[in-house]
Amino acid sequence: MVRSAAAVLSVLILSGFAALQQVATHTVVAGDTLWGLAQRYYQNPFQWRRIWDANKAQVTDPNLILPGWVLTIPDASAAVSDVSVETPAEPARPQSPQDERTVFYQDTSSLRAGVVRGAQQGYLSVPRDMVFSAPWLVPLEQEPSRLGTLTSFAGGANLSQTARGWDRVHLVFDGEAPAAGTRVLAFRLTKDIPDVGRVATPTGVLTLTEAEGRDAVAFVSREYDRVMLGDLLAALPEYGLRAGQRAEEVSGGAEAMVMGAANRAELQDLGAVVFLDQGSDDGIGVGDEFEFTDALAGRDQVEGRLQVVGVSANTCAARVLQMSDVVFRQGVVVRLARKMR
Repeated sequence: MVRSAAAVLSVLILSGFAALQQVATHTVVAGDTLWGLAQRYYQNPFQWRRIWDANKAQVTDPNLILPGWVLTIPDASAAVSDVSVETPAEPARPQSPQDERTVFYQDTSSLRAGVVRGAQQGYLSVPRDMVFSAPWLVPLEQEPSRLGTLTSFAGGANLSQTARGWDRVHLVFDGEAPAAGTRVLAFRLTKDIPDVGRVATPTGVLTLTEAEGRDAVAFVSREYDRVMLGDLLAALPEYGLRAGQRAEEVSGGAEAMVMGAANRAELQDLGAVVFLDQGSDDGIGVGDEFEFTDALAGRDQVEGRLQVVGVSANTCAARVLQMSDVVFRQGVVVRLARKMR
């Protein structure tokens, strides 16, 4: 009798466990993306790879899920496979100097950007100011990390709220002010991306001329946007690129998803910045390039190219180098095609 009861209990436990592990399915409708499905089923759009891993037999391109397809939605504890970047033994080289692509590369059919020939030496793939002016993401419901605040103009009466180049301003640091000669970044929060984060936008570089206690006087040495009273202060990003460095082709590059655009308006043109869900913890660095290919047009048909200009631990900011249409919408997946050496 006891053995029989134990057997029944075992069947019930195993049945319950199986029910907990049972996966759900989702029938794709127009407008669905892996990003949106991950938000719907896991309340976390960053888990889009979980759904893709479970459906790779059908979904060969993460940008292409068609209405009517039935996708498996694994339970939230399912493992997500790692995607590695493999570098060829001999990276592909341009066939001629004219084919060497730089930060200024653009299809010759377009008149909106120039081409720097490979014969020209000494170029920087990503200029220093482009890195310093790159926006970053602040997690939702968190205060941005900061050093202090730009509080007022220094000396003389000035009724303006905007500081221009060479204007002297007063800074108040949350701790001891750094030494004279130190440069800091002024920034402010400019936009919320739902379910992703808040956009921190650099406005300029301030160079300290005086410092005492928590107070300092600085002048505006770079302007990236309107430098305004109330802007927050941050350390300048690290910059270690050398003249002549360039991104070289890799095979099996990692996939990343576009989380949203940094600018307030709809993404429309070259130079605009988007955020990707890969960062330094994933091996991404400034100067790396991602490509978007249209599965319907063929895997070799590159519809857009992005270059990384700013990196944090889990995300990066990338600017548009090439775009045939408004292709870099939220939920679009791009692949790492070139990596800085």
